[in-house]
Amino acid sequence: MKIFRSDLVWLDEQFETRTSFFEAIGRRLYEKGLVKENFGQALAAREADFPTGLRTEFCETAIPHTDVEYVENASISFVRFRQPVEFLHMGMPEIRVNASFAFVLGVKEPQKQVEVLSTLVALISDKAAMERLEGMTSEQKISDMLNDFFETNMGGL
Repeated sequence: MKIFRSDLVWLDEQFETRTSFFEAIGRRLYEKGLVKENFGQALAAREADFPTGLRTEFCETAIPHTDVEYVENASISFVRFRQPVEFLHMGMPEIRVNASFAFVLGVKEPQKQVEVLSTLVALISDKAAMERLEGMTSEQKISDMLNDFFETNMGGL
């Protein structure tokens, strides 16, 4: 099974705050039957305690996620923001991250979460891959590229 799907890729999305982003993404994923109705609120609550922003030398990204109990079917959504959305840095919440991208995790198996996160960190640390994601305009090509990266680096989900 492919973890990335073209219908879970949203490009040049505009959100005023991360809260409005969590509400919107939670609603979209719920309507697709992938998460429980309160997934968006669960993302916001977890983010308040455990920020998910990451900064590399060439990009700023967020990897919001929550407990598996809010997930119906495994997925990872990719969102490219039109204007950066502020998150706090993972492990250093005093640092603000202006995320241009978000990978929203819907991990169903708790034992997979660390492996998925480490694969995503490898991805966002790959300058060429992130530059490709910044410039691509096809949701299908983006999901294909991300699936290929995951199959190569982790063996899929």
